[in-house]
Amino acid sequence: MYVLLLMLDNPGLLDRVIQAWLDLGIRGIYAVEGAGCREPEEAPPSRGPTGFLSFIHLYTGGRYCHALLLAAVESLALAERAAAEVTRIAGPWHERRTAMMFALPVAASWGTMWPG
Repeated sequence: MYVLLLMLDNPGLLDRVIQAWLDLGIRGIYAVEGAGCREPEEAPPSRGPTGFLSFIHLYTGGRYCHALLLAAVESLALAERAAAEVTRIAGPWHERRTAMMFALPVAASWGTMWPG
């Protein structure tokens, strides 16, 4: 098992990346938004394609710059497919200023992510 950690430098792409990961079968995706980097006129709308209201707009006046996604995956192959989807959506890794992704191996776990 691996934990994916994606620091996305364009939170406007967040909904598309989450949907792509869901299409790959990745479940239990957690998203955390960073605050304080963009002017309100540059920030994406308060509701993304999923229709959920972003908490960031309640506390920061619409200013934010990064999103952090966390998800557990069963294999390194699935992690590589997730990274390929991020590349497809956001562009090549070397062209983005601050985005990076890790697939961290899990040494131990308790409970189950995939019942059945």
